[in-house]
Amino acid sequence: MKKYLDIIYFNRKEIIIVIIMLFGFFSFNYFNKNDSYIVESEIEEKKDIKESIVIDIKGEVNNPGSYEIESDKRIKDAITKAGGLTNDADTESINLSEKLQDEMLIVIPKKEEIKENNTNTEIKTTAEVKDNKISINTATKQELMKISGIGESKAQSIIDYRNQNGRFNKLEELTNVSGIGKKTFEKIKNSIKL
Repeated sequence: MKKYLDIIYFNRKEIIIVIIMLFGFFSFNYFNKNDSYIVESEIEEKKDIKESIVIDIKGEVNNPGSYEIESDKRIKDAITKAGGLTNDADTESINLSEKLQDEMLIVIPKKEEIKENNTNTEIKTTAEVKDNKISINTATKQELMKISGIGESKAQSIIDYRNQNGRFNKLEELTNVSGIGKKTFEKIKNSIKL
């Protein structure tokens, strides 16, 4: 026993250094693990927070008006929020699965209006041409194709980019879309708006 005590006594500095190093190593790993857990928790919380948008729904719904709704909702959810459809609503011309977008205007037509016009009246959105400019955030594929220099494939690329990345925050972001370079952007920038 004395032999072991002598070894410990003569090597006490080395033993203390080893103990300090082990303590430091385990402390570092413990705090690093906690930090990564906190970061992962924050990421999960951010995923749970959904962006809200404001839409306007009119026509044949029980409670027409403007509503704040989560950005991943569809037209059927907007109709539910507005109290559902009236008995006079034309459900044949409504695309219930269409994704909602900020500042979207949804007009639910009457059955009589469809018969009178004898056409397929569709839900109207703010993507319509106003002041000869088309909204790159809300335009449909057909509306985007009205822009000079934007064909079917580029229009589809804009919609795909919008679905993957959300709304455009500035017009120049359009150059991030596959197939639309700076030259194309310069040609069309006066025909588009957010």
